Formats: sequence, structure tokens, C-alpha cells
Amino acid sequence: MDAPGLRYGTVPLGSRGGEVSAVVAGEAQTRPAAFPQRPGMLDGLLGTALSELDQREDAFTLRVQAPAGGEGLPVLFFIPGGGFTTGSGESRWYDSPALVRNGGFVLVTVNYRLGATGHFGPSGDPSESTKPLRDLRAALAWVQENISAFGGDPGKVTLAGDSAGAWYAYALSIDPSVRGLAAQTLLLSMPRLAPLPVDVWLNHRAAVLGTLGSELATAPAPAILDAQEAARAGLRAFPYMPAESAEAPADLVRYADSVQRIHTGALLIVTTAEESAAFLRNQPRDGFTDAGVDEFLERTFKDPALAAELLESDDAYLRMVRAATLAQFRLPALEIAAHSPVPAEVVRFDHQSKLDGAYAAHCFPLAFIFDGTDRWKDSPMMVEAAEAETARVTALMRELICRFLYCGVADGSRYDAGDPRSLVIDAGGIRWEPVREAEAQVLG
Repeated sequence: MDAPGLRYGTVPLGSRGGEVSAVVAGEAQTRPAAFPQRPGMLDGLLGTALSELDQREDAFTLRVQAPAGGEGLPVLFFIPGGGFTTGSGESRWYDSPALVRNGGFVLVTVNYRLGATGHFGPSGDPSESTKPLRDLRAALAWVQENISAFGGDPGKVTLAGDSAGAWYAYALSIDPSVRGLAAQTLLLSMPRLAPLPVDVWLNHRAAVLGTLGSELATAPAPAILDAQEAARAGLRAFPYMPAESAEAPADLVRYADSVQRIHTGALLIVTTAEESAAFLRNQPRDGFTDAGVDEFLERTFKDPALAAELLESDDAYLRMVRAATLAQFRLPALEIAAHSPVPAEVVRFDHQSKLDGAYAAHCFPLAFIFDGTDRWKDSPMMVEAAEAETARVTALMRELICRFLYCGVADGSRYDAGDPRSLVIDAGGIRWEPVREAEAQVLG
């Protein structure tokens, strides 16, 4: 069963900054679409499948895929990433008939508001920045009400996401207003990103509005996108994301504290060995130097010498990729797992792309979860992918995901801060390894 274009919510006509409200469930109600967006920074890695979708400001939709005749099945509620400015759950990337058929679960992929229209509004109140979180909460509520009609069990929903989608999944998993809407949490490549301080968010909003030269409520969507992209160059990285608020608390990245509020019952956290290659590979390779890496280590880690030992490469580019990956992705995963009050399991994806400079990059595991040999075959990161290797890694990733959906975290797989171990997946198989990075700490 494949049901795209299912509307989970709506906003009043002409109310760009309005709050999403529930709709009555029914058959597929609209053509698959995405919220307005421009090409993403990772298109050179992922490909351009998102450009195939219509773009609409009322794309409050989700897609449900389920095996025929199922009943009481686990549900994977997946939030796509895209740097808070791109993405769609309706993309063919997530067209996964074999995954749901062989895995025996229901897959829900979801849209949410993006960029300037998703994170700014007419009043300048920080709560306007968290509209995407409320969109996703509405979609989760829709699943609770309706997923049994597709064979899913509303009591067995795993809240999952990749990259910015994982950031949202984590924020929702520690938000008490979401309690009861999901049973488990799966985080793929979640970045260490704090909600924007309110003054910074206001500065970003002012920069977009100043570039736009008109009211956000009435400007055409293409003009807002133009202003969004023009203003971005003068702002900090990831300028269009939630600001500090009740729904995106300031302590979100103080993981030892924030994870204490988790209301789901188990955590599976996946990172890749070279996440940051996705963001650095297009820079000139000769621009990376050992001195530059050492300077990054000095300003990032409490013990730079220890961090240097963990990088395991003589190539300055690869050292920088691994240093940034350690700080921005791997250590957040380990910090959450070490302090989680619920069982947590940590996995590192080591399989490498054949694309020059990509290695085991950010987002690469997605192709091995969601029918990579077909729906992702035109993605640059899958260039020259060996069919046999792809099949082995796909089988391993799907087994990992399905086991978590059905069984959670087994006692023997639970992360133990006193004896830290991580699963490692590559074309050679899956194995346990000690976590050497557990002793590293970032400054601040």
C-alpha cells in the first residue's frame, strides 16, 4: 500500500504564518509536493530528486507506505533533513516498497515548513520560529488517530529523522507536550546545533525582511526565497532554524541535561565516520593544512592532543573532516547515550562512497535504508557503487532498523559509559568496537 499526499493539517487561507490545525483523514487528497525551497547545499552529494516535486505553501502532507494485509505493525515516522531549508517526505528517495514489505512495518514520511516562511512570522515573537515543530506534532497526532487504518499500531511509533530531521526528532522527544505520541526515537546524523539566541534570530529575521523590502505575509514565495538566499551570506551557518523557546530550549545541546526529559522508551543513534565530508569536500583540497587542523583542535576540544590521536590520517583534508565530525556529530551521539535514562544504542556507519572526497559522508546511510539501488541510483554519492557491496550494506542497515522497531535496545546492546562500545557497519559486516572517542570533550 502506498498513499502519498495525505493531508495531516491545514492553515487558514492566506495565513502564511498561521498555526497548523488538524484535518479529517481520507484518501490521498493532493498531489505529492514540497514546501517552497531552493536547491540544497548537498545536492552535489544527494542529487536533485527534490526538484521533481511541485512546490506549494500548503504542503502539509505525509506519505504512508505499508505492507498489504498488515495489522498491529510497528510504525517508522521519518522526518527528512535538509538544513532546515530543504526536504520533503514525498520525495522518491523514500519510495520504499521492498523495505516495508520485507521489514513488516509501516513507513510514514512527512513534510514540514522550511526556511524563512517556516521560521519567521509577522510579529517577531520567537514562537514563530518553531512552527515546523508544531507541524510535526500535528503530523504525529494524525498518525495516532489514523495509522491503524494502514495496519500500524499507534502504540509502536518510532520517531525518527536524519540531520535537521534528527534535530527535530530529538527536540520532540524531550518535549513533554509530545508525550504519548511516540514510543522510541531513532536519530540519524544529528548535528550539534543549539537553538538560535533570540537576539541572533531577530537579526536574521531583520536581514531577510530588509532584503525582501516588503511584508513577509504578502510577498510572493519566490521573492521570499530570493531574499532568504541573498541574506544568508551575511549570517551565521544555518540561520533559518528555531530560536530559543519553550519548544526549543536553550539547553537542548547540553545533552546530559536535556536527555533527562526524554519521554520515549529507547534510543538508536547512528552517525557516519566522515559526516563532515559532505560540507567540506567542495573546498580546495590544498586549502587544508595540518596547521589549520591543529588550530581547529585547539579551539574546539578540551584535550586537543587526545582529539588528534583519534583522527587516524596523515591527509590534512581527511583529518579536518574527522575532527569536525567528532565535534559536531559523534560526540553528541555519545553524550546522549552516556546520560540517557532509557536504553540507548550507538552505531557508526563506515561504508564509504566512491565519490571523490565523500568517504562515509553525512546522509550516505539513507541510500541503504530507502531502496538505494533504485531510487538513489542517480545520486552522486552512489557513483560506481558496487552492486554486491550495496546489497550487503543495505541488508545490514535494514536489519538494524527493523530490529529496533520490533525489539528496541537489547540489554547486551545498551551503551555503557563505563565500558563504551559501538556497533560499526561497513561492507565487511557489522561488529562491536570499543569507543575511543568517549574521553574527548568539546569546549564550552
